[in-house]
Amino acid sequence: MWGSVRAIGAAIAVLFLSVFSLTTAYAAERTVVVVLFDGFPPRLLSPSGTPNLNRIAKEGAWSADLVPAFPTISLINHTTFATGCWPEHHGVMSNEFYDPKLGKFGEAMQKGDADWHTGCEAMWEAAERQGVRAAAFNFVGRWSAKRGKLATYANPLVPWKDTPSDDVTLASALKLLKDNSPNHPRLIALYFRGPDEAEHEHGTVSPEAQAEARKADVIVGKLMAAIAALPKDREGTLVIGTDHGMMDVGPMINVTRLMNKLEIKGKAAADGASAFVYLDKDENEDRVVKALGDYKDMFSVYRKGHYPAYAHLGLSGRAGDLLLISRPPYWMADSSAFPPWAAWLGINWVWPVAFTPFIGGIKATHGYDPAMQQMHGIFYAWGAGIAKGKKIDRLDMIDVHPTVMALLGLQPGKPVDGRVVTEMMAK
Repeated sequence: MWGSVRAIGAAIAVLFLSVFSLTTAYAAERTVVVVLFDGFPPRLLSPSGTPNLNRIAKEGAWSADLVPAFPTISLINHTTFATGCWPEHHGVMSNEFYDPKLGKFGEAMQKGDADWHTGCEAMWEAAERQGVRAAAFNFVGRWSAKRGKLATYANPLVPWKDTPSDDVTLASALKLLKDNSPNHPRLIALYFRGPDEAEHEHGTVSPEAQAEARKADVIVGKLMAAIAALPKDREGTLVIGTDHGMMDVGPMINVTRLMNKLEIKGKAAADGASAFVYLDKDENEDRVVKALGDYKDMFSVYRKGHYPAYAHLGLSGRAGDLLLISRPPYWMADSSAFPPWAAWLGINWVWPVAFTPFIGGIKATHGYDPAMQQMHGIFYAWGAGIAKGKKIDRLDMIDVHPTVMALLGLQPGKPVDGRVVTEMMAK
């Protein structure tokens, strides 16, 4: 009899310990660190140069096909990454565009001001709304000129030249990961400069670009170590992405010169591989489209309402009456990209429409059709809740936000266009 009682007692004890262990594991508080490196294409990965990212490919989930929104350039994709929305919903159409009431986007600090958003919540806004503290460093949309900072921890919005360095941003993140006070954030979103600038200046596989990829990998390693060092009652997940890929290019199309040559009445906003053309009310659209057709070897022309299917840009006044998309290796710029002395030399009036700049040009850029492999970027996830050794064939930029929110156990922002990448989740 006593033996049976002891056996039953032992069984209950084992069951209690098992349940306690499961409850403790389940109750561990999860922190998600989200990293965006600017301009990190898969071609910059290497066995010796990116050992930490290579480690994640073995221990976590990864993809060489994170597909950006169009235009495949920075600010539109920083915002898409953070909100999970297509640009037709969040409102940031490119690095350069016009709003009928607000004027030109891109002046002073406007590029980072969340007041330019026409809808959609960034991941830090959605987290804070649901009672979870968040941090956002150097990301666009972390600050509102009218409402102030949009995350509990956010560095002020300043001109680009005054933006804190990657080292400062990393130090801020590591400090928050070590913070075990009740006020620590569970979402930490970090933007780093990445290889983008080096690729623009020196080319996609230049030693300078490879050096920046190695620097990015060091950042990844330090974040992994900090997550691994979290106390037992906390667990961490690292999510890494980029805003676009990169490809080597050739001649530049001067859109301002083009408009002057064809006597097009209106204004243009160009960057990367595309340009919006906003026609004056008394300009004849049919005439302009016909005139631009003489340059079909350089670019394609689309009317508003007939943009290509991959351009989720909508029909608002921010979308140009016409959209020009370069054919590689051409890229585009307008007069705002040129120094004053270039205008004095007649660059917008007498120079060729397309030429290779001898000063201030670039060797690589982005902004083309998102179906092009060169425009795709890297994606990695590691840590709590992530499957091990899982390759993801493809995910869209809009999918990052809802996936991060799911890892936090939260609902995505309102609204959201993306999906949770369930195939990367641990079962």
